[in-house]
Amino acid sequence: MRTRTAAVEILNSLHKQPSDFETRVSEYVSTIEFSQEDRDFIYALVKGVIQYRRLLDYVLDFSLNRQFSQIEITAIHLLRIGAFQFVVLKTPPHALVYETVEAAKELKRPDLVPLINAVLRNLPDETNWRKSLTRITDEVERLGIEFSHPDWLVKRWIANFSMESTRRILEFDNSYQPICFRHNPIRFSWSMTEERLTRQKQAVKVISEKPIHFFSVSRPGILLKSDFFKEGGCSVQDYNQALAVQLLSPKEGETIVDVCAAPGGKTTLIAQLTGNHSAVHASDVSEQKMSLVKNECARLGIESINYRVADASRDEFPEADKVLIDAPCTGTGVLSRRADLRWNRTAHHMKQVRRLQIGILENMAKFVRIGGTLVYSTCSLEPEENWEVVREFLAGHPEYSVQPAQKWVDRTYCDDSGAVQIFPHKHGLTGSFAVRLNRTSSGALQEKRIAI
Repeated sequence: MRTRTAAVEILNSLHKQPSDFETRVSEYVSTIEFSQEDRDFIYALVKGVIQYRRLLDYVLDFSLNRQFSQIEITAIHLLRIGAFQFVVLKTPPHALVYETVEAAKELKRPDLVPLINAVLRNLPDETNWRKSLTRITDEVERLGIEFSHPDWLVKRWIANFSMESTRRILEFDNSYQPICFRHNPIRFSWSMTEERLTRQKQAVKVISEKPIHFFSVSRPGILLKSDFFKEGGCSVQDYNQALAVQLLSPKEGETIVDVCAAPGGKTTLIAQLTGNHSAVHASDVSEQKMSLVKNECARLGIESINYRVADASRDEFPEADKVLIDAPCTGTGVLSRRADLRWNRTAHHMKQVRRLQIGILENMAKFVRIGGTLVYSTCSLEPEENWEVVREFLAGHPEYSVQPAQKWVDRTYCDDSGAVQIFPHKHGLTGSFAVRLNRTSSGALQEKRIAI
């Protein structure tokens, strides 16, 4: 099967039943014998078409003689794959036309060949479509098309961060970000990990040695399929996503509650940093989500986790020394990783998720012992989901106060108000936010606790 045929079938399935595109690509390619190079190319095509959808449609519109609403989805995906190769990958026109036509034939859709030829052979060159963009007077629309983001998001980022910063965020969101791996000291020492990676002929770049080794490799696809990965030698996690756990500063012997725990990256890091010697209570709202956590813990050899399906906004939890809330959010800080999110989020969704965030924070604050710690984190860039949530909570909870993050996290990643705040345009990392709150008294609310 041709790679482009596979990409069309994956995109068609996502159109009918939206889900995480990375999971769908992985599931699909595992059923057919593809080389690692072909697997990587299929992933690039699927992600690229999703990521650049708005720009691709803008360029395709130059040579289309009908509305997109009048074209069936298979034809749209074939055209977008062709346009992606032309606009982003800079594939020669004759090659991309040929390959797209052959994909249509393999899909048993020879009737689409005339359309493919008519459109892809007449795409405007980059000079022409960029010149056309300059004639768009609305700067929000112009940037939204050029960088393939929704207007509502571009508009709010300009208001929050400035025009230049917004452009840099948009550029980052469309840039390639190497997969970041986290060493698992429970299974292997770092020297053993280096040895195993050397056997794979991997060029290793260490991103950080604290609180644990984070690294990237030259052949991530090989590592992800390797016995070393299956044996739990490492896991996938962006370094900045680990800063919330670093801020939590978990210690051996503590009782720690981790809510909204799936897929388990922060849960497993807590266990690793405490040497599997703390009582970690991990929960999320469904069995499906918790199965992700359980599977990851099993792969990494982590045995100190108590698993539970629970709703952090209303259920009861054990009294804890430390609570980590990795809150549901819009994910606007990780659009470079999750290309589909930019099209699956709206301003209304932000209002909905903010109510949920506040509800979770209000509920979980009841289960932190006096003198204990609560860390609230998101992977959002939006102030409504970050400091505004925290400040609204603090206004009604004088028993809590902010502990400056720079005591636990490199000052480079901390803002002036005491939180960890990562911005792509400032730090060159996917975005995240985390604040550490200390409980100094019982407060006015009646506490509800589960005996451990």
